[in-house]
Formats: sequence, structure tokens, C-alpha cells
Amino acid sequence: MSDLLLVQRDLARLLFSLPEASGYALAGGAALVVQQIVDHDTRDLHAFIAAIPGPTPGTVDLLADAFTEAAQRAGWTLQTIRRHPTFCRFILDRDDDTVELDLAVDSPLLEPPTAIDGIPVLAPLDLAARKVLAIVDRLEARDYTDLHALAHLVGQQTCIDSACTMDAGLSVSAIAEAFERIDRIADDRYPERATDAATTRSYFTTWAHELLDDH
Repeated sequence: MSDLLLVQRDLARLLFSLPEASGYALAGGAALVVQQIVDHDTRDLHAFIAAIPGPTPGTVDLLADAFTEAAQRAGWTLQTIRRHPTFCRFILDRDDDTVELDLAVDSPLLEPPTAIDGIPVLAPLDLAARKVLAIVDRLEARDYTDLHALAHLVGQQTCIDSACTMDAGLSVSAIAEAFERIDRIADDRYPERATDAATTRSYFTTWAHELLDDH
């Protein structure tokens, strides 16, 4: 995990060393960085576990409690920003370092995680599906630059198909409309070292038009 900041590596190793972390996998920007899919910085860590089929999807409570104790022993101050059975967000501070950590029960995996330095990491197909869903739900420049990189890795159609598999209620037209919203993002919102704003904007505008033409 040498491409993550030292503080992130330490926290990820601490988290996944806990027995309660069994079944979880690293997700989000950190998962993209450690697989060298993107090169931009991230201050966040996300750990997901697949939902259990049935009326009760599972809970993050056991890991959240165990991690709180472990992090405090390691000298971190934790602030719980949001917590309910299937999601927990911490802000961790130590010295001059701050890291945001999310624990979540999420959609079932499409592929088994990849192990990197002993830490399970979501596979590119799962990361691509979740990035498409993120773009549909919110307007963040980082999501577009990340999906841009993933689409070059796994293919545009695979990104769309995997997202629709993960969310059966998702329509291609909704994805296309979300892609077109990239015009609302100012250039200074894009991550450093990511593909430039104009190139990313043109890429998704063209992709959106192709999706609408095909459907």
C-alpha cells in the first residue's frame, strides 16, 4: 500500500488487523490508489461489507466499537460524525493528521476482493459500479475522474452493466443524465494530478450522448 499516505496505511492496517473486520474490504479512493488506477491524493478511508440477504442486512457496530478502542489505544482522537447500524463515519485526528473513515454495509460484491499487502480491496468491477451509482446520487468532480480511469481499465459498457446489476432499478437514461451534469462542476473542483477538467467534461458529455442514442 505504498501509494497511500503513511497515516492512511497505518490506519488501514490497524482496521483490517481486527478480527471484527473479517468480510470487509477497502473501497473508495484509497482502493483506487493502492491498485494504481488513479494517482490523486485522498484523505478518506472506506471499508465495506456485503449485505446479508434477507430483512436484516447486517451491522457495522462490532467493527465500529472494536476500531474505536484500537484507534484510541494508538493515540487517535475519534469524533463520530454519523452512526446507525449499517453506516458509521469517524473523523480521526492525531498530531497534524486528519483522516475520515467510513464503515458501511453495502451491496453484494460482483467479484471477490483483491488482496494487497494482506488487505482486501474491492475489485475494479465493483469500484466501477459504485462510481456510476455515486455519480447518479451526487455531483463530485472526483467521482467523474475516478470513473474516467476505471472506464479505460474495464470498458465503458462494463461500467454501465455492472452498475445496473448492482442496482436493478437503475436506468441507462438516468446514468446519461448524471453524466451530463458534469457541466455544473467548476474546473477548480477537480483533483490535482487527475485528467484535466476539459478532457473529463468532454469524455462524459460524449459518453452520455452515446448512451442516449443507443437507448
